[in-house]
Amino acid sequence: MRKMGAWIDFSAEGGELSAFRDGLRSRHFPCRQQQMCGGSFHAQTRARNWYGIVRLAEETGTELTVHRKTGLRFRLRPYRLRFGLLAGMLLACAFFWWSNAYVRRIEINGNTEISDGEILSALDALGVREGTPFRAIPFTYVEQCMRLSVSRIEWIALRHTGGRLVVDLTEERRGPETVPDRMPCNVVAAVPAQITGINVLGGTAVRQIGDAVRAGDLLISGISADPFGVTRCTHADGIVTGIYETEFSREQPYCAEVTVPGEPVSERFLSVFGKRFSLSFRFRPPEGDFIYEETQEPLTLFGRTLPIAQITGSYTPLLPTIAVYSEDEVRAMLEESARIYERNFHQNDRILSRKAVFVPTDLGISLKIHYEIEGVIGKTSEIFVKLS
Repeated sequence: MRKMGAWIDFSAEGGELSAFRDGLRSRHFPCRQQQMCGGSFHAQTRARNWYGIVRLAEETGTELTVHRKTGLRFRLRPYRLRFGLLAGMLLACAFFWWSNAYVRRIEINGNTEISDGEILSALDALGVREGTPFRAIPFTYVEQCMRLSVSRIEWIALRHTGGRLVVDLTEERRGPETVPDRMPCNVVAAVPAQITGINVLGGTAVRQIGDAVRAGDLLISGISADPFGVTRCTHADGIVTGIYETEFSREQPYCAEVTVPGEPVSERFLSVFGKRFSLSFRFRPPEGDFIYEETQEPLTLFGRTLPIAQITGSYTPLLPTIAVYSEDEVRAMLEESARIYERNFHQNDRILSRKAVFVPTDLGISLKIHYEIEGVIGKTSEIFVKLS
């Protein structure tokens, strides 16, 4: 069992040794490890009882001998006159108290749109700055005032960590930007066409089915006048369909530079708690463009997955090369480009006619397609009103 506190090992000889032992019991001086050996009494007592035991020894004529002193008070006694050490300890305690009693640094976490300067300025207006005593900061009151001072703060909390004042906050989440789509406008023709259908949802139609229009001609007007002569600008809306012509052209050479995958190379890592250590020394990834893929094999122990894994990363370089195509391959590539164009731009339209012409060129083949399409021809155009 460990002995706590200060203890003195001593022995007593000569004099009235039996009276000395009886005096220890009668005056309630507890002693441990009492032994009688060769006419001497050995024991161990606490340091606070020592002066009473010395007086008892003087009364009984017993000679005391101290063999060992243990405890913190005896270890520090040689340093009691070293005033420099004492002053250094006092200064260290004072510095430690000061560094934890005053704000030495302000840390801000969680802000992305709100700048640190704006938050520090708001705190300074509330009397919170570097050098402010922590006991003088009303944390709850400051948090409430900060939400009022900076309106974009949704949640904020202040905490005292050592000499740091940590400010944790969450910014207000903004909704999607509202785009005004009801601005006063007209519906005009986007391409030259012959109108085949008009469905007015807002405004007044100024054309009829069967009319031929040019690009930019007015189809649905957003300007109307009431019987009293008051002109109003509204949002014209509607679906106007018509028959129009358009073309698609593209040239495909017989020879073209393409990239092909090369021989992959691998690099191994050892992942320990998310930190990666390379196991492939002197490895360099391929230069230029490449495709990177990796596989992870976690280690298991007694059926449990450890936070240690072996990762294998594969680099597949993309090498440039010259590809040579036959005439049939070139025609197939051009047809595929035309199908992609029709799917992207005219998926909801009706193709009335399609005339494709393949024209040989010096480098390859050119494809030109003339379309006759029935689809939506109207587009909105804002009305600019001059305020008088």
